[in-house]
Amino acid sequence: MVGSRNYVLGIGLLFLMGCTTYAPSTFSEDTFSKAEISEDLDAFIEFVKQTHPDLEYSADLEALDSKVAQVRQNLPAKATLRQAWMAMALVNPLFGDAHIGLRRPVAALEDFQKKGGMLFPAAIVFDNDGQLRIADTGANAAGFVAGDKIISINGVLADDIVEKTMPRMRGESEALQKLVLQRYFPEYFWIAYGGFDKYVVRVRRNGRVKIVQAEQRSQDNLDDAGNVFSFKQLGDDIGYFYVKSFDIGYKDAFAQFTADTFAEIQVTGVKSLIIDLRENGGGAHDVSDLLMNYLTDKPFSSISGLRARITAENVDRIPGVEIGDVVNVPFQLTITPDLENPLRFTGETYALIGAVTYSQAIAFASTLQDYKIATIAGEETEGPANQSGQVQSQFLNNTGLQALAPIYIFTRKSGDTSRRGVIPEIEIAHDPLDSWDSVQALKEIINANQRE
Repeated sequence: MVGSRNYVLGIGLLFLMGCTTYAPSTFSEDTFSKAEISEDLDAFIEFVKQTHPDLEYSADLEALDSKVAQVRQNLPAKATLRQAWMAMALVNPLFGDAHIGLRRPVAALEDFQKKGGMLFPAAIVFDNDGQLRIADTGANAAGFVAGDKIISINGVLADDIVEKTMPRMRGESEALQKLVLQRYFPEYFWIAYGGFDKYVVRVRRNGRVKIVQAEQRSQDNLDDAGNVFSFKQLGDDIGYFYVKSFDIGYKDAFAQFTADTFAEIQVTGVKSLIIDLRENGGGAHDVSDLLMNYLTDKPFSSISGLRARITAENVDRIPGVEIGDVVNVPFQLTITPDLENPLRFTGETYALIGAVTYSQAIAFASTLQDYKIATIAGEETEGPANQSGQVQSQFLNNTGLQALAPIYIFTRKSGDTSRRGVIPEIEIAHDPLDSWDSVQALKEIINANQRE
């Protein structure tokens, strides 16, 4: 998968056959009582209900309350942080929105890795049959071959892993929840099963069972800017611009990258530009606006209106409201690009989207579509074009786990209020085992259009 997360191992990986025992790596964990977890569960649900402007927009409140009661009844007498998350996160799918729920314990994950702990060392994808496969990027470095079908990891069957983790994923649909699990699989595996000093993975490859063992990695499993955005030319006059995230942390690097890239585009005479958003999970408009500045010279806005929960953060921006109010507000502010930008692209722009395109990436794609700045290609997004946003968080008093909820529901600039995703003008199916295939298909369409 182009630009996917890379997992680098510091020593050689071996193909092994035979019986193996799998001992979790040592990691000290605090424990919490049932009363403490129950108190945090209450605080979590109350925070969401008091923060979200209209929870019924995505959630069935009766079903949610029923699930909360069931979770409370089944809480363990004592639990580690990971176990507490596993217990409370069962309510996550009931919110019907990846912006709402109990976030995976990121701080504990980072602490585990800083102390030398090892996460599962490869990126995975679900194939079209719902089976776990090894993703193509970085596969060889980890001893795998792209497309390897996972049979088991450290003795746990792949089907059992999915059955245990999937019911705890956030997202608007089961398909999107599966994509969330896919994107952060090493982290969710750690939450469900703990960390291991080595990972012994049984895979099926070309009809035969192989065993791959990973014992050590040399660096943290984190993206750097080089994996998040890239550019290359596909032939003489088609450019391919990949951007995996609009995270605010990449703003400075992205500003420099876009300036360098569009200078190259101008010098080399690129006539058609593909912007690949298929793996982009969102971020901040401050970052996506940097890219928009090279695509249009007209003022733009991604929304026409919003439903807002009034909080301390926005109470001064809306006249005549008080904290706690919920209001519907038309939105008329626009962003004006730099009219003197000498590197603005004037050729044909295409945005390639997919099911996992989400959050700010959806807002960016819908803006391109509503202003006819670009032709949208690929697959409809699983997340709706009318997104929730401006996510707030609260750390729970006992476990320190992080609850998430948005204060806005946005209406896209076109005014369409449906719950559909961004719908492409050019439909191109995405092969989870060969993401480059979609790029090649779009390239052929562009070439055909240029010949006409």
